[in-house]
Amino acid sequence: MGSASHRHARRRGSLIVEAAICFVLLATAVVALMKLAQSSAVLSKQADQRLVATLAAENTLERLRDVTANELESSADEVAAAITEQTKCDVKVTVNDFQSQSRSGTHLRIEATCSPDVHVTLHDWRLDDDN
Repeated sequence: MGSASHRHARRRGSLIVEAAICFVLLATAVVALMKLAQSSAVLSKQADQRLVATLAAENTLERLRDVTANELESSADEVAAAITEQTKCDVKVTVNDFQSQSRSGTHLRIEATCSPDVHVTLHDWRLDDDN
């Protein structure tokens, strides 16, 4: 009879070990899923901010597309301020003249920043007319 109770005690001991291993595996899986969900949320937020910054920069460029070269500098600041207010992204427009071989023109640099991690820059080059 001693051997039957010995087997029963051994079974109970292995059941406890199996339960402990299952608990550790389950806890590891839950922690991994929580980290994955957190990373996914952070990446989703960054993607949303990148989209907002890209649209803000593209919208700024589109609004400046038909502005004449003479009015470009003054209009650039006004448009950037309006887009900044609408999107809550910091939009800056830099206007520089450039010379390339026999051609000259204007270089526009639009920078949109929605957070320290999200920064979008677009460039547009406009050649002067030969007239």
